[in-house]
Amino acid sequence: MQGVVPRLVLVPVVFRLALFLQALWADGGRTASVLWLAVAFFLVPNLLEVAWVFRRATGIRPVLLADTAYTLVTSLAAAAFAPGLLALTWPNIIGTVMVWTLLRGAPAGAAAIAGAVLLRYGTAAVSGTSAPATWILLALLAAVVTALAIVLLVAGSMRFAHRLGEQRGRAAERERHRRDVHDTVLQVMESLALPAPGDALDPVGSLDQVRRTARAHALRLRLSLDGDAPAEPGGLEHRLGALAVEMTADGLRIDLVVLAKPADVPEAVVNALHDATREALRNTLKHAKTARAVVCLEEREGVVTVSVRDHGTGFDPGARRAGFGIDNSIHARLAEIGGAARIDSAPGQGTRVVLTAPLELRFPVG
Repeated sequence: MQGVVPRLVLVPVVFRLALFLQALWADGGRTASVLWLAVAFFLVPNLLEVAWVFRRATGIRPVLLADTAYTLVTSLAAAAFAPGLLALTWPNIIGTVMVWTLLRGAPAGAAAIAGAVLLRYGTAAVSGTSAPATWILLALLAAVVTALAIVLLVAGSMRFAHRLGEQRGRAAERERHRRDVHDTVLQVMESLALPAPGDALDPVGSLDQVRRTARAHALRLRLSLDGDAPAEPGGLEHRLGALAVEMTADGLRIDLVVLAKPADVPEAVVNALHDATREALRNTLKHAKTARAVVCLEEREGVVTVSVRDHGTGFDPGARRAGFGIDNSIHARLAEIGGAARIDSAPGQGTRVVLTAPLELRFPVG
């Protein structure tokens, strides 16, 4: 919104340019020197103002001061040195009144009208030309009304955009909450329900492992609810190594292969790739009927890739509807950081999940 408000000045500037071109077209008897002088003092400055507003993150006050100063200088210069160009100052005066109304409201527009009337009569007195007709007051009032209508339209659009963004933000937050519950509570409960290799050989040890896992995840969940959850240590390679240890404890042996170690990976990218990899490995543990998977990490040309490969039962992606985990914990999570996920599988040929993410985020995440 701070960037939109100063750019409202583009509306009166475009209005000026249209009136300026119309005035030049209506009076075709100007000499070449006078024509070039008019272009230099009226057309070029307005185009430069458009470029300045677009290229600089400026506030309201610089725009007001620059536009008002430009109108005063051109009007007084035309009155003193080129009375023949005095008619071309009228679009500038109207535009400045609109600028003050757009950026400061109706009271400022009324004050600008008074100043514009004094300036127009003053330039007529300086140049020795006849005073302008009284209809200029109506023209200035029409400019103020037009500017106020634009302000109301922009304000309504901003309010609509704000409400729409708020609704989408709430929906996105609900999806993140559902995803977090799926990736923590649900996954832990499902892993506890899966049979472990040591259940028959050492049932007491397996039961102790279940209790320790439950306590650890309960503590982590409690800290996250209190807002005191500690940040995960290490970079992407370290996090994937810890994930491999976690999955091995649950009965899935992980071989971690680092082809090209990425450097300076943003935390949001690390979290997204780690959590999406965990979801892919959990699916392997639950559905692939295999006890081994390979996780490969590499970085190439500013893109980080994590692939998860298993030689389990596989499935037909076209015949099987993607579940919540694939849609939200993998695809949606990667989309949030500008990445993508691809799942290749076939019955009897295992599954390969490829996760890609950029090293440089184009927008904030979270």
